[in-house]
Amino acid sequence: MIEFLRAHGFDPGPLQRPLLAGAVTGFAASLPALGVLIIFPSFKVVAHQVMGLSDVLSALVLIGSFTLSGLIYALVFRRAANDKRGGWLFGAGFGFLLWMAAPLVVLPFFSGSVMAAGLAATGLFACFVVWGTVAGWLFPFIHHPLQRQLSSEPDVGWSLGPGAAALREGAMRQLRGVVGRG
Repeated sequence: MIEFLRAHGFDPGPLQRPLLAGAVTGFAASLPALGVLIIFPSFKVVAHQVMGLSDVLSALVLIGSFTLSGLIYALVFRRAANDKRGGWLFGAGFGFLLWMAAPLVVLPFFSGSVMAAGLAATGLFACFVVWGTVAGWLFPFIHHPLQRQLSSEPDVGWSLGPGAAALREGAMRQLRGVVGRG
């Protein structure tokens, strides 16, 4: 194991941070989405008629599903998910896609029939779009601090773009000089 760490280092892989941020974002966004499900009669329909589970177990399954969906969101959108201005739109689109897929693909495995109708179906649509919008809006705010916290290099204030490479190299030279003197 030590040889592996010496060869590959202790730094997380390129997908580890976005996937972790996606899971945390999916979990955080599941709470308002679950609130929307409860406001509409959709939660009772999903819990009792579709899944046949208790309310608490159904809520846990839905939270777990939305957490997994956050992981998939991070995997699909990658760097585009970090857009602070348009992330909510990516999320809303992804929530819409999940809304289209869930009743048609996933939930018939549980119940053997189509999902819901009427007001319950409207609540289910609103739940997925709210989840996606919140997840897309939250992702950059969760990913950036998580990336900085997991980083092994100190944050010396460089930004993005061509000037960042020169600033970073100069800062690293300064750090090597300080460490080398000790």
